[in-house]
Amino acid sequence: MLSKEDNQLLTETDADKPMGQLFRRYWIPAVTSDELEADGSPVRLKLLGENLVAFRDTEGNVGLVDERCPHRGTSLYYGINDGCGLRCCYHGWKFNTEGECTEIPSEEENEKFRKTIQLRAYPTKEVSGIIWTYMGPEEKQPPFPDFYWMGLPKKNKLIERVWQECNYAQVMENDLDFVHAAFLHQSYDNQELEAEGVLSTDLGIDPDHPLVKNPPVKQHIQDTNYGKRCVAIGDATKDENAFMEIHYIFPFYTYPPRFSGEDGMWHAFIPRDDHSTWSWDVQFSHSSEIDVKAQHERRGLEVDKNLRKVQNLDNNYKQDRSLQKEGNFTGIRGIANQDHAITEAMGPIVDRSIERLGTSDKPVIQMRRLLLKEVKAFQDNTEPMELENESLATLFSEGWYDNKTKHWKDVFPLKEQFQVKEEKDAQSTQ
Repeated sequence: MLSKEDNQLLTETDADKPMGQLFRRYWIPAVTSDELEADGSPVRLKLLGENLVAFRDTEGNVGLVDERCPHRGTSLYYGINDGCGLRCCYHGWKFNTEGECTEIPSEEENEKFRKTIQLRAYPTKEVSGIIWTYMGPEEKQPPFPDFYWMGLPKKNKLIERVWQECNYAQVMENDLDFVHAAFLHQSYDNQELEAEGVLSTDLGIDPDHPLVKNPPVKQHIQDTNYGKRCVAIGDATKDENAFMEIHYIFPFYTYPPRFSGEDGMWHAFIPRDDHSTWSWDVQFSHSSEIDVKAQHERRGLEVDKNLRKVQNLDNNYKQDRSLQKEGNFTGIRGIANQDHAITEAMGPIVDRSIERLGTSDKPVIQMRRLLLKEVKAFQDNTEPMELENESLATLFSEGWYDNKTKHWKDVFPLKEQFQVKEEKDAQSTQ
């Protein structure tokens, strides 16, 4: 439960809001590399409440600029991308990827005037199939994050982004919730998983998988130098426990739980505006080519040209009530569609002042506390949490099975490189 004031602080991310200013101090995935072609059509994009346009120029450089032409305010989305620049189709004003005005054909030549015209532009970096941007002050730009999956071959990854119709916070809370999988993603019967590495089919997760067979689970939360490590312990067999983890990487990245033999998953939940989110899925195989077809079908994300879901609130996510009785817990096909249905059904911004939380909500509570602690400190001019690439480069979710007599910290200890500096220093003096 949060006060209305804290809920507002948590969920508002425009440029003039504290959380929006904090989020702008981190690198953000904007579009996939495949969405932009040299001299091809621009892509209209909304990030953190700002209307932007992305384009790739003749030389392959990427621009991410204000959609509004500074001349008379029309949309540059309709412009011409050619000759190393984006030209407004209203009066022909042209801008390069840095936002500099290079031509004003509607005026007599006046270099001095032209050089005063600057389109807002954000720096971009193209890494591992994604074009990233930094939207904060230039002098405060942090090092680019080196996530583990970025070092894997292209054939080992499947990258998707989708427009989710609710605030980022409830999307991310769902991803940190161990227990929801036992209900929302439950398949009533075990299935034949023919593809290597897949966690489930589009129907749901098998009932004997630790994520489904263990409501409730015992949970523990650890502070780390990247955010929070959320550990869950449940029954595996008569003699063994299953040990699972979720990593919350500040401020809007996660690794949901996985076991050996299952392909990994990384998420980013980027506010489009306060009422919608760009949800990013990066599924990855650690050592072999990923089965793109099987993983895409498992998630079930079919989208239109604007990346909005075909299964959505307007058609009740194509829920099948007979399937709900005989096949899975929701009657909805697609793991991602199940997640989107439940978070979007809360409304654009859920009222956290009237909720009733239980012990199973520990990770959600800890995520909120960290975000609110950091944003309030930021308001007091404290610098944001720094992400350490030494940690990010080796971090992903793992799962273990071991004897029930063993303590979880002995089976599943937090690795030293992920410990906060104060804890490392304390251990070194003991």
